[in-house]
Amino acid sequence: MDAVPEPAHYRLDDQIGHLLRRVYQRAAANLASRLEPHGLTPVQYAVLARLAETGPMSQNRLGRLVEMEQSNIHGVALRLARRGLIRRSRDPDDRRLTLLVLTAEGRRLVDALIPISTAASAATLAILAPDERAALIGLLRRLL
Repeated sequence: MDAVPEPAHYRLDDQIGHLLRRVYQRAAANLASRLEPHGLTPVQYAVLARLAETGPMSQNRLGRLVEMEQSNIHGVALRLARRGLIRRSRDPDDRRLTLLVLTAEGRRLVDALIPISTAASAATLAILAPDERAALIGLLRRLL
């Protein structure tokens, strides 16, 4: 079992959760500033990008794939549908499920935003050498 540091030796800046939160905030702000002219939040972009990657799926499954609560994915999907970026329909095999699919307009927007998202990630990681970037991404995936 790992030793617990004494209070005098505890530093918040050494705690993984604190560090990850701060890095996340920086990365999210970087992406948000680039998406703002397109009227999207990072979460809305994640929903559109995941639909572009995987194709149509249930709202519940999409929520799980982008790590969102069911009530939150519902609101995001409604806003994106109002903008004409996704289409919502009932699953013909299970009427309890809402299916989501990108519209042609949604696909065009995702395609235009991929380079912007890639640039935001690159800016966040710019301080690291290429091998450090790859190592960090690999370690974060292992933690998931």
